[in-house]
Amino acid sequence: NVDVSMIAPKGPGFIVRQEYERGFGVPALIAVHQDFTGEAWSNILALAKALGATKPGVFKSTFKDEVESDLFGEQVDLCGGVIEMVKHAFEVLVEAGYNPVLAYWEVHHELHGLIAPLGYKYGNVGILNRVSLTARRGALTSGKRVMDQHVKTNMKACLTDIQSGKFANDWMKEYREHGFTKMQKEIDQLAKHDLETVGMQVRKAMWPLNKEHQ
Repeated sequence: NVDVSMIAPKGPGFIVRQEYERGFGVPALIAVHQDFTGEAWSNILALAKALGATKPGVFKSTFKDEVESDLFGEQVDLCGGVIEMVKHAFEVLVEAGYNPVLAYWEVHHELHGLIAPLGYKYGNVGILNRVSLTARRGALTSGKRVMDQHVKTNMKACLTDIQSGKFANDWMKEYREHGFTKMQKEIDQLAKHDLETVGMQVRKAMWPLNKEHQ
């Protein structure tokens, strides 16, 4: 018998390392599934402290809640949702006759380079308090129109697939039959989208010596 515990930093590995090296850390969830020794909680807290996670804060959770909420965030918002939303916004502008470079700047670059950092620091209301009055009015009017009840219903369906195990089972079945090839084909197809090719050109122009941005 052993202790079974978890620390889940709320960020990718390279950010965890980056924050650690600058003397800070990334917030994390901690959980104990089995405390055989009676010291599981103290040990996982010590590990969290060593990573620097206790500086921004750690939050007590469970294995189930962490996994399900993490998958949900990745799928409907952080990775899946935002990629598709930005892609659609880019397509709408380009199809209406706007320059693809302008479209990229408006829907992709400003989101990740300007708005997301504001939300990270100040929250959603903080974003609205730091943009123009016209941007505020437009956000409050059109935001609900775009992200309507239909979107929320689809999000709930994604969560149900996660909770029921359907997503995990489908993913394992795909891997058994195709390995990573099916997923890579989908990524390769996305890479051909004008948003990606235009974005590559813009980033090369902005940071010609920095390959990470390309």
